[in-house]
Amino acid sequence: MCSMQDAARNARARRAVHAVVPVLACALPAAPAAQAETLFSVYTGSSYTRDSTLHLSQPAAGTGLDLDGVAWDADPFKPAPYYGLRVTHFYDDHPNWGAALEFTHYKMYAKTGETVTASGTWRGAPANGAVPMERYVQRFEMSHGVNMLSINGVYRWLDTGLAAGRLEPYAGAGLAYYLPHAESTVGNVQHATGYDGAGFGLHLFAGARYLLTERIGAFAELKFDGGNAKVGIADGNAETRVRSFHAVAGVSFRF
Repeated sequence: MCSMQDAARNARARRAVHAVVPVLACALPAAPAAQAETLFSVYTGSSYTRDSTLHLSQPAAGTGLDLDGVAWDADPFKPAPYYGLRVTHFYDDHPNWGAALEFTHYKMYAKTGETVTASGTWRGAPANGAVPMERYVQRFEMSHGVNMLSINGVYRWLDTGLAAGRLEPYAGAGLAYYLPHAESTVGNVQHATGYDGAGFGLHLFAGARYLLTERIGAFAELKFDGGNAKVGIADGNAETRVRSFHAVAGVSFRF
């Protein structure tokens, strides 16, 4: 049988263990909780496209013309307005990392009243020098959208402590595919295209999401895309380099 002294020692040992275990539990790092999520996001905003060279090709008419220094308007809230949709999935095993499929509809309107530098041939004759763009192109716009579809990798910073843990910065990069829809008047001949596949480009973005509730967040983001847009015009095609910067804001829903 245990003596009263042994019983007392055992009781003190149990009290010591009960006191130390909570301290050790707090001192040891907690195992990361699984944070797999699928987010659906919708946003609007505006874009700025850098000046570019517009190349016109109409072989039957003898036109191979470059117009350098074409400036672009965005008109983001003119119908159809700027919008974007994105579905993002973050993984169980690596909750900081995700993949996103995204569609962005933004627009480019050439400022045809401004001066550009022409070089090449227009209807079989040499064309060189500074001229009003509207001498050759009276209208050129992708008002039904540049229409960029992209697949992206995303990284988010979790448990930053920002805004009591509600603010979640993120960044991403991916491959974009362009589907522009253009309307033009070249040499006073009007033309409208369908949705033309125009090839691949680069898509970059960074922003921060603020958790309003467990399932709903608001976010703001800066984006960049770069590629080429090639569309049909009367009796030929036109091509220009796209380098666009975007500022957007929207909401996301977790499901």
